[in-house]
Amino acid sequence: MKTPVFRFREERLTDAPVGIFRTRLAEPQALPSLRACPGLRPVEAEGEELVLRWHHVRMGAVEDGTLRVRPAETGAHLLLDGRLRGWGAFLLLGWVRWRTERLLTRLVRDL
Repeated sequence: MKTPVFRFREERLTDAPVGIFRTRLAEPQALPSLRACPGLRPVEAEGEELVLRWHHVRMGAVEDGTLRVRPAETGAHLLLDGRLRGWGAFLLLGWVRWRTERLLTRLVRDL
């Protein structure tokens, strides 16, 4: 039997420069909007892009997520991409949606 997989994706353009994200994401737990994302890994720089990943297992469901910050013409392009996999995902779907809903908006506000 196949394992269910749910994906979510959100994009946002902001006028905040990438340098602000670089300094603020150095300690992601200091930002209130990212405290809700368990299993955060250190920020990685891939060229001009900043990548923040998390991996979390709860109730048999595996959650993987990536926050990418790319330079844009007027500031930064934010891309949130995630996946919830496993049968326990049916129980956690509402919690993950509540936690990640408007995450990028709250992240920009926290800067």
